[in-house]
Amino acid sequence: MSARIDPRTLGPTFFYHSDAPPYATHGAPTLEVRPGDSIRVALHNLLPPILSDDAHGLPDTTNLHFHGLTLSPNAPSDDVLTTLLMPLARTTYDVRVAADQPPGIYWYHPHPHHETSWQVGNGMAGVILVDGIENVDPALGGLRQRVMVLRQVYLHPDSDEAAIATRFCGFKNLSTKNKIDYLLAHRLVRKSDDDAKTVVTLNDRPAGSVAIDVKPGERQLFRVVNATSMRNLDLAVDGERLELISQDGVPVGYLPGSERTQSVPDIVLPPGGRAEFVVTGLDHATTLRSRAFDSGPKGDKDPAVELATLDPSAPPDAVENRLPMPSVAVKPPHDYYRTPPTAPAQHRTVVLAENADGSRFFINRKSFDMRDPAMFVAKSGTVEEWTLRNESEEVHTFHTHQVHFIVESVNGRPIPEREREWRDTYNVPYARNHVPGSAKILVDFRDPVVRGTFVFHCHILDHEDGGMMAKVRVEA
Repeated sequence: MSARIDPRTLGPTFFYHSDAPPYATHGAPTLEVRPGDSIRVALHNLLPPILSDDAHGLPDTTNLHFHGLTLSPNAPSDDVLTTLLMPLARTTYDVRVAADQPPGIYWYHPHPHHETSWQVGNGMAGVILVDGIENVDPALGGLRQRVMVLRQVYLHPDSDEAAIATRFCGFKNLSTKNKIDYLLAHRLVRKSDDDAKTVVTLNDRPAGSVAIDVKPGERQLFRVVNATSMRNLDLAVDGERLELISQDGVPVGYLPGSERTQSVPDIVLPPGGRAEFVVTGLDHATTLRSRAFDSGPKGDKDPAVELATLDPSAPPDAVENRLPMPSVAVKPPHDYYRTPPTAPAQHRTVVLAENADGSRFFINRKSFDMRDPAMFVAKSGTVEEWTLRNESEEVHTFHTHQVHFIVESVNGRPIPEREREWRDTYNVPYARNHVPGSAKILVDFRDPVVRGTFVFHCHILDHEDGGMMAKVRVEA
């Protein structure tokens, strides 16, 4: 796979290369694996140095993060701190999927500090499916499944102007926001009627243009990734409730005492979040939509958008994609996701904040620097309780690499045991009337494969690029 400039957009993109026709395909492939499998990805950085962000002394580096998988943070695995490919450099990732990795939907995307939002926002991301969800809930066996990647991509420039800009402009000293402002100022991004700078897409088609064949009474499994760099999506289907099966790759019934499925009116997917849910066909057409989301007085606007029409009269799928029937699943030697967490070995506080104009972001009063030591040192085999406190007037999406966590309470209100679940991406409420928003979580460091140094950060990626990130080191 290579990272290169898309001549249609001036933005970075992935190309997948294979030994069979068509040999090179725009975009990133879906990787379907089983627990215990290995993933090998050869990545070649063909991004040109002219896109350097000189303000930080960095050219267009790139790398890969395997979001949600329980992996070693050390090279050649899920390492985003030392594996940074300069232009023309290449490397090979060798990732071992854990034997107890829950079956579900995960994803991979670049994670070079200061460039993450720009690269992910241009669509550099792919899906990872871990097989076996029908063995967790046999009622899913044989259902049609739909993998949906939701993006908020920058609008395409005119190709002739793009060529001129590529040759002469170089985007030097420009942040992600300034790159977009520059394109707009030079008419390199086509504006829609409302002057929007981005457009929401579903599987790379404009939102609202997709018609999905769902027969009356038919149950289908929707497997959705929010691959936007900064937009919260509040998923709902007009006229029905959703049967939530899994969030962030882990079935909701994995924890003892929790419900195997949840009947919900909507599902909020923060940037980086995933959900798998069953939709039942109606006898008439209806709409899959994202409702408007309140991200706070200083947050990005997340207006409502129609994503797709669910229509019993839509043309049938050219190739049906059905889940297999349940089989006897191989039990892993350890299953940390199904084992209740132990008592917390440490209690920590994580304060999320930003400066007055929202240009710099902080964790515990510190803006991230790649040279920083670890903010926290955890002991392998333990669980820690972290209190997340958001002092700003906008939502921040907490994400930790390598591990999942359980949300215990939000703004002081306990989450009922039957609704507790594993997450790797979660919105911390914004401050109201100068009272910080808060969430209390249990962070799981029990798996011995997770030893080394990795990061936690806000998954609103402009915030991560702006400094809302820190390191944690796990030691034996």
